[in-house]
Amino acid sequence: MIFESLVADVPVLKSAIVTLDVLFTQIAWGWIIVMNMWAKSIATGVFFVGLYMMRKYPSSETFYKYLIPILGLIFVGITLLFTVIDLHKPFRAFYIFLHSHFTSAITWGAWFINIYSLVLVLWLWATIKKDEKLFSKLAIPGLVIAFLTTVYTAGLMGLSNAREIWQTPTEIVQMILAAGLAGSAIFLIVGKINLDDAQKQKLGVILGFAALFSLIIYISELIFAPTKSEEAEWVVHYLTHGAMAVYFALGLIIAFAIPAALAFVSNRTKNSMLLLPAALLALVGLWMVKHAWLIAPQMMPLS
Repeated sequence: MIFESLVADVPVLKSAIVTLDVLFTQIAWGWIIVMNMWAKSIATGVFFVGLYMMRKYPSSETFYKYLIPILGLIFVGITLLFTVIDLHKPFRAFYIFLHSHFTSAITWGAWFINIYSLVLVLWLWATIKKDEKLFSKLAIPGLVIAFLTTVYTAGLMGLSNAREIWQTPTEIVQMILAAGLAGSAIFLIVGKINLDDAQKQKLGVILGFAALFSLIIYISELIFAPTKSEEAEWVVHYLTHGAMAVYFALGLIIAFAIPAALAFVSNRTKNSMLLLPAALLALVGLWMVKHAWLIAPQMMPLS
């Protein structure tokens, strides 16, 4: 990793650049990146879940029409804010757009998230102006760009060297499930008063299934990843017996196990009151799981 670049202090070589190429032994992607991923899950999840609920319950169409762009823009803003905070020289980010080289997941992601922001702005404009023609044209492109915005980080993680448990196909599935979990959870919280029991139960079903399948995938990774390589075995050790063990275990319970159980009981008893704590726990636990999953592979030495 490039640590620092200096202009050579030799008169005849003033234009030369001396690069100090040293091993970076610390955690490169920390809690700031976790905030980015967590907020992005909510920002895109509201589009997936909101559009489905709008079609399923036309009587509440106006409620979802306004909340999709408002919540989406708020959490896209949080995503972009923490992206800028993480950049050492944030103004250089403009080069991604001025001199785009589409060989990196970072470039693709920058374009995806900004196009998604534009779609949300147009969606809000169409809702305020009651422009049904524009609104109908935004649904499918919005779904496509929301999907790409959700999963581009999976490509970035899959390209990272020596990060054995970050495999792009699995990460794509996890990020889609995280969007479903986060989107349904935020609607249950925000719509606590406005939504009827039928809609809350439907959101609870989405949350429950997303939580259950996420839990199954993470546990499967813990069981089968060590059989792939020694590096993957060490990463799983950090997650199950090392510094991140308690954090990761609590995250799995809080984000997935308890919300899935509460959603199941709520569906069986028709008690929608159980879905609010399920939603809150899901959002808190999702941050914990993503934090542990991001940090643990970086604890393994690269050499």
